[in-house]
Amino acid sequence: MKVSVIMASYLGRYRRAALHREKKIIRAIDSVINQTYQDIEILIIADGCKKTVEIVKNAYLCNNKVRGYFIAKQPLWSGRPRNTGIEKADGEWICYLDVDDYFQPNHIEKIVKQLKPSDDWVWFDDLVATREGKIRKRPCSLGMAKCGTSNIFHRKIAKWDEKGSYAHDWRFIRNLQAASRNSRKIMAGGYVVCHIPGRVDA
Repeated sequence: MKVSVIMASYLGRYRRAALHREKKIIRAIDSVINQTYQDIEILIIADGCKKTVEIVKNAYLCNNKVRGYFIAKQPLWSGRPRNTGIEKADGEWICYLDVDDYFQPNHIEKIVKQLKPSDDWVWFDDLVATREGKIRKRPCSLGMAKCGTSNIFHRKIAKWDEKGSYAHDWRFIRNLQAASRNSRKIMAGGYVVCHIPGRVDA
C-alpha cells in the first residue's frame, strides 16, 4: 500500500516563518526517504519557489522516491500546492510534512499498521520539539487550532480550500468530515513539529 507524503514548499520570507528552512527542508525530505516503511513517495510542490527546485534537483535528482513540481506562487495559506500534490499522488493514502518539521523513522509504519479497510481518514497526536532539545507528546482533538496537517492521514476523498487563511488546516479537516465519517483517532506515529510561531524554533 503506497503512501504519498506531500510537502508544500515556499522558502521565501513571510510573517512568522521558521528560521533556516533551506537546511530544514533537507532534514524533512531525508526523514521521509529513511522511513522504515518503504512503499512511499514524497511530492514536493514548489510554491513559486525556485530555491526549492534547486534543492530538489541538486540533492534528489536520482532518488526515485522524490518527485518535484513547480507551480506559480499562491496566496499565503492557499490549499493549491497541497491540492497539486493530491492530484499528482500515486499513493492510496496521503499525509503531509511541513518543510521545517520531520518524521521519526517509524512514523509511517506505525500509522499504516493501525489502518483498517473501513478507514477513510485517521487522526492522531503529534510530537513537539522543545527549546531544551527534548521531544514531548502533544495531544490533539478535532477542533480549530487543536488538529492540523501533522495529525492526519487520509484517502483521496477531499480537497483543500484554495482561498486560504491561517485556519486552513481545520477547514480541510472539516472537508474530510463532510466527505466521510469513517474516521477515528489512532495511536500517535512520530511527526515532530519543530516550529511554533512566536517561539524560538528547533
